[in-house]
This record gives sequence, C-alpha cells and structure tokens, in this order.
Amino acid sequence: MGEFVGREIEVVTGGEVKAPVSFRLGEREYEVAEVLEVWQDHGFGLAEPLRKNWRLRHHRNYYRVRTSEGEVFEIYFERGWAPAGAPPKHPQRRRWYVYRKL
Repeated sequence: MGEFVGREIEVVTGGEVKAPVSFRLGEREYEVAEVLEVWQDHGFGLAEPLRKNWRLRHHRNYYRVRTSEGEVFEIYFERGWAPAGAPPKHPQRRRWYVYRKL
C-alpha cells in the first residue's frame, strides 16, 4: 500500500508530454530518474452514489516515479475541469500533489 502523504508539491515538468522531472516536498528537492507508470483518473472519489454528477468527477493525471535516490512516489496533477478547447474554469484547482510513497 505504501505510506500516504497527501501533500501539495511544486513540480518542474519537461519533455514533449510535460512529464515531471523534479518536485519539491517540503524543504526537500527530488529529481525524477524514471517515470514508471502513467494513468488518468476520472472517478468520483468518495461522493455519495446519488450525488455522482459529471461535474464532481476527478480529472487527474497520475505518475508513479522513481527518484534519483531510488525512492518511488505516486504523484498527480489535478487538472480541474473545462470543456475541450476552453481555458480551465478554475485554474486555482490545477495543482500537483504527492499521493503516497511506495
């Protein structure tokens, strides 16, 4: 399962697909040596079954990364929601988080 972290982080991205290349968790800087896995989450989280509405869906890009020191983390980018081609309605919701350390 790993160790739940659940904290917002600062991320530097690079490359054609803008994958994370480094991130800062607290006072510590981590260099991403390898992106092990990438997936998207469009789920509803813990919403009650009757309250599941398309506007309440997650819009996250998850990355399982190995740092240059060999540590493995799952981090994600909270994309917010906007129709295709439109600017994000809530840019303040576009943030990076560490989900857990594996």
